[in-house]
Amino acid sequence: MRAVILGCGRVGSTLALMLDAEGHEVSVIDKEPDSFRRLGEYFRGRTVTGLGIDVEVLQEAGIENADVFLAVTNGDNTNIMASQIAKVKFGVPKVLARVYDPLRAQVYRELGIETVSATMLVAGMLFDRLFDRPYRSIPDYLELTQQACRLYTADLPTPEQIAAHRASAVGNRPSYIIVAGGGKVGYQLTKALLQEGYEVLLVEKRPQRYHLLREELGDAVFYGDACEIRTMVRIGMERADLVVAVTGDDEDNLIICQVAKRWFGVPRTIARINNPRNEEIFRMLEIDETISATTLLFQLIEQEVAVGEFLPLTLLRKGRLEIVEMVLPPTSPMANKPIRELTLPPDCLLVAVVRGDSAKVVTGDTILQAGDIVIALATPEALEQLHDIMSQKK
Repeated sequence: MRAVILGCGRVGSTLALMLDAEGHEVSVIDKEPDSFRRLGEYFRGRTVTGLGIDVEVLQEAGIENADVFLAVTNGDNTNIMASQIAKVKFGVPKVLARVYDPLRAQVYRELGIETVSATMLVAGMLFDRLFDRPYRSIPDYLELTQQACRLYTADLPTPEQIAAHRASAVGNRPSYIIVAGGGKVGYQLTKALLQEGYEVLLVEKRPQRYHLLREELGDAVFYGDACEIRTMVRIGMERADLVVAVTGDDEDNLIICQVAKRWFGVPRTIARINNPRNEEIFRMLEIDETISATTLLFQLIEQEVAVGEFLPLTLLRKGRLEIVEMVLPPTSPMANKPIRELTLPPDCLLVAVVRGDSAKVVTGDTILQAGDIVIALATPEALEQLHDIMSQKK
């Protein structure tokens, strides 16, 4: 059996040594190279230094040929995200994740990730011994986790209510927005939303940062960990129309958005991505709306170099469509001709034209003039062709 273990703490190193002793092929990943000393000098497997949510690190550890993946770091969200990558992207047959938070473990168990939470198991055993009761079976202790979930999430909406909530929210202005992460981005976003009259709650887990934010924003700031189910219940996640996760950790942003959408029925979620290599992973894990400052800046630079006359306005992730703004030069062959007579590249649509202080939707009879600001919708390849057409001289 080929096994990849994420985390070389006491549990991870013990598992690695047990598997290695039985002759299995083992790879161990940890971000701290000193942690591999726990494996001793006789460990025959492979060690890889790096983050377990990095696809290249997982590939170096042999994830593509692994029969089993075990995520046992001290971070619940790291374990959950890495496990989803192993299961969804690489199709590892057996994936196990250690999750300390029994509620989060239950959430992802229901979503198809096999999780193990020692927290409730140990708590249940200690509780039984406290009253000199005999130990129960493992399934009985797992049932305690389900009881805890019902205790903390009694007000969760039903699947029918979730579907109705999502349907009713389509196209409407959000009435309640939750922003997770009180860094510079979360702070500025919350301020802007409050100024526009939205009901907003900013969630921050760092005590000093929380007190600093509360001095300025008052009751619009909540102290807690937005990844915790308990916190989500306390802040009324089930009535939120929009959740924006902008913490500095991609794994936290992923978990916040996934739980908000799937368990609390939030119609729309937006996740900040700090590492642009995680964009593909987020899309695979059904996070449709993401913001990556690195990617946006790169696209601006790349497009400015390639087609200086075009100003990119936005990128539609599904279908690789871009909306750009271009100024029609005086020498362009597109000037003084109706749209219907222009030979435009495939996958390109002229949407609107701005002339002076007025704007109108483009039709076949619209005649473009030099200096017009034209809004176009097209694929990146079509934009290059449109640029060539626009730049030709009469």
